[in-house]
Amino acid sequence: MKLIDYMRAEKLDDLTMARRVGGITQHCIRKLKYGERGPSLQTAIRIHEVTSGIVGLTEWPRKRVGCAPDTTEPRSVA
Repeated sequence: MKLIDYMRAEKLDDLTMARRVGGITQHCIRKLKYGERGPSLQTAIRIHEVTSGIVGLTEWPRKRVGCAPDTTEPRSVA
């Protein structure tokens, strides 16, 4: 399942998803869910983990550049 579909099904906004993933901004989540950017490997794995594998590791475009890390908040460890 794509990130955008997962977020719609779970009724999650960008900020909430960014906080669950940890280490990225809501702006980055927006770029990821619309396919404007691809995640770093670490971010793709974290999204896979926080979605219980629903958003698969193969759902991402291969030629895109990842988002910069969010340095404003500590990463969650949920």
